[in-house]
Amino acid sequence: MIIPTKNEQGSIAAVIEESKKALEGIEHEIVVVDASTDNTPVEAIRAGAKLVKQIGSGGVGEALIQAFYWARGEYVIFFDGDCTYDPSDIHKVIEPLLRGEADLVNGNRFYNMEKGAMPFGNKIGNMFLTWLGNMLFHTSIKDSQSGMKAFRRDMLIRVTLWERGFPFCSEILAEASKLGMRIAEVGVTYRRRVGKTKLNPAMSGLRIFWASFKMLRDYDPLFLFLEIGLLLEAIGFIIAWPVIVEYIQQGTFRLIGRILVALFCWFAGLLSIFTGIILEGFNYSVKKIEARLSNHS
Repeated sequence: MIIPTKNEQGSIAAVIEESKKALEGIEHEIVVVDASTDNTPVEAIRAGAKLVKQIGSGGVGEALIQAFYWARGEYVIFFDGDCTYDPSDIHKVIEPLLRGEADLVNGNRFYNMEKGAMPFGNKIGNMFLTWLGNMLFHTSIKDSQSGMKAFRRDMLIRVTLWERGFPFCSEILAEASKLGMRIAEVGVTYRRRVGKTKLNPAMSGLRIFWASFKMLRDYDPLFLFLEIGLLLEAIGFIIAWPVIVEYIQQGTFRLIGRILVALFCWFAGLLSIFTGIILEGFNYSVKKIEARLSNHS
């Protein structure tokens, strides 16, 4: 079990104790990967956790990637150290893995969310990012930004994880979907956090949106660039419509500025579509190479 922390001295001991009770009688380890400037690491060690000092200036994504290296269990589960997640849900999240029904399990916080645990603006942003992720990466998740997830350790051999901040939660789902892994989702409890939040919703939302754009560029470029190209073509047509009407009715071209902008949109749209086709062909070739190498290994 992995708990990423940053200045959680008021909550980490309680989280560890609750986790130990939930895992009583089961072989386990609790790894706290820490980037704190307060007494969080001391409290974590006193509570009986294995402490890993986070290296670098990255966020939760970097903390988790570093912790994966130190974790030794066959199954890995992670959640925050601010008391927002209920450790009694550990069994519920792990169960689909134990039954062989899933490769990755996501905890849905909206299933049992304590009143006031998530600000209204955060809820709206979460819903939008979840909808965007489902559309882009062909998943059916209800809470993509949940910080409580579990998977089999051997999944780490197959996925490529680059994100160092909050977009990590989206990236691991996108990677699993790209590789055809089975993704399950279970309802979990989400409580009011202990201490001050370190999340800037606006900046985190923009980072996740940009990360989703980059991941889609890598995973499904034809879909991305085709959509952008068709949108530009449509915008060009809307801009050019008065020019077309003028020519049909009067046989003149006076709105030169409009037609120049429309032509730019049409050419940019065509360029985007051709870019998508070229990148899709490149991706297909890479996948064939990877498949051949996998068959010969």
